[in-house]
Amino acid sequence: MRLLALRHLPGLMALGLTALSGLPSHAGPAPEPVLHYTVQPRDTLWDLSARWFRSPASWPEVARLNHLPQPDRLSPGQTLKLPLHLIKPENVPATLSQVEGQVLLDGQAAQAGTPIQPGQQLQAGPDSSAVIQLGDGSRASLPPQSEVTLAQHQRYTLKAAQPVQDEGLYAATLRLLRGTLEVLATQAQRAKPLEVTTPTAVIGVRGTRYRVHADAQQPRTQTEVLEGRVWARNQAQPPASAILDAGQGAVLRNDQTVTPQPLAAAPDLSGLPARFERPLLRFNLPGQTGEVRVQIAADEGFLRIVRDLTLPAGEEAKVAGLADGRWYLRARQVAADGLEGLDAARPFVLKARPEPPPSIAPRPQARQSVGTVDFSWTSNTEAARYHLQVARDAAFQDIVVQQDDLRDTRSTVTLDTAGTYHWRLASERADGDRGPWGDGQRFELRPLPEPPQVHTGEDGQIQLTWSARPDEKQQVELARDPGFSSVVTSAELAGGQWTLPSLPVPGTYYFRYRYVDDQGFVSPWTAPLGIDVPVDWHMLLLGAPLLFAL
Repeated sequence: MRLLALRHLPGLMALGLTALSGLPSHAGPAPEPVLHYTVQPRDTLWDLSARWFRSPASWPEVARLNHLPQPDRLSPGQTLKLPLHLIKPENVPATLSQVEGQVLLDGQAAQAGTPIQPGQQLQAGPDSSAVIQLGDGSRASLPPQSEVTLAQHQRYTLKAAQPVQDEGLYAATLRLLRGTLEVLATQAQRAKPLEVTTPTAVIGVRGTRYRVHADAQQPRTQTEVLEGRVWARNQAQPPASAILDAGQGAVLRNDQTVTPQPLAAAPDLSGLPARFERPLLRFNLPGQTGEVRVQIAADEGFLRIVRDLTLPAGEEAKVAGLADGRWYLRARQVAADGLEGLDAARPFVLKARPEPPPSIAPRPQARQSVGTVDFSWTSNTEAARYHLQVARDAAFQDIVVQQDDLRDTRSTVTLDTAGTYHWRLASERADGDRGPWGDGQRFELRPLPEPPQVHTGEDGQIQLTWSARPDEKQQVELARDPGFSSVVTSAELAGGQWTLPSLPVPGTYYFRYRYVDDQGFVSPWTAPLGIDVPVDWHMLLLGAPLLFAL
């Protein structure tokens, strides 16, 4: 299969001579470039052949092309057209301009700035990426889990010495072994189109931006054109071909025709937060009916890609291990045939550190009585001080407690109003770098049991009443002493009412109660309430005959 760019790119490279070549406006391969050389004093065709050509015997072809009636006579200032295929190229290195994470060059760890010689193999590991800078200024970005070989990188020039590498005309071929390669080809004159090959395709470009994906498991290649135009041809007999414009892609196989397909629209990222405050990034891309490819990079141009993941429709993205700072996220839809759509990108800031300390008490959903509340948390080794907030609402708009510059891992607060509260913590480094608030923890303060009311009926019975909620059980005790070491009777009630049983011994008794709610919270006992129980004359009168009988 073969893909060739169709954009016509004017502009010639200065070589101390003029280089001419262009792409045709029709679909198909470009004609071979030629170099226009200005004859210098004492130049001869034989000298030029010996100095610059692959074979010194090539001078007759130059004579015929330039219609030289006397090949042994050249005039200074005369212009000669020199076919590029006659000129002797030299192998030159490309440059590994960007390295992120684990990148290997021929199996060895590579660093930015390392020369890449023709024939060397570059591999980007998980959460890693690399960028190859070619001599003509083109860039090839290798995202995570991809592998490429610099198959060819040659320079054609007519100068004996080159002060800078990017002088001359270049011929470059990158062989994608697996994964993805994203190419940004400069609008520069080249010896031949910049090519990316796979086991099943050749893609040649001039001044365009596109992606190539090589499937290591299947004999297929796919490409998506983001800028410019390409010509796609497979290797079937007879071959099938098609023109791909910007915004189109195609899957190339030898057993089917090449059919341009429109690329899926860029997904909507407007709902993503601009700031994340947890080390584990979690987000959804709503409204997606198919797979989505998500990439995160350290730069706006996505040359330093550090995360690359494909999400099934509706699945939450989870990204861990990023440092605090500014990052860039881009996403694109993946069609059923594997073609990846147009990109949507969005910057975001990660500020997750120093992390808030893990809370200890009150535990989530805890219940306790109003009054003193003890807050405690574990120590954060990065923190020199802590911040505590307590609010009446989950959004922390109604703040009731704000404590800063806490040096210990505990604080005691008095809260006298019953209700639902929320609390959270933040850490601060010694240099004043403050981290985000932790997740709010909910707790509830229950009111203290109300003092009971004592009522004595006409029949002399003593009744105690108090307010009680339907979800509470009431536990009561009656004792002869205020310390309740000698409990006379106890009971568990469904409501806030209790009638004292008949007591054979008159005197002072002590009453208390507490409630247990449906969540198991047990309130404190009420303060002891003294109750004077009078002599039960009725009982004594009933026992009088027995006394007289004795």
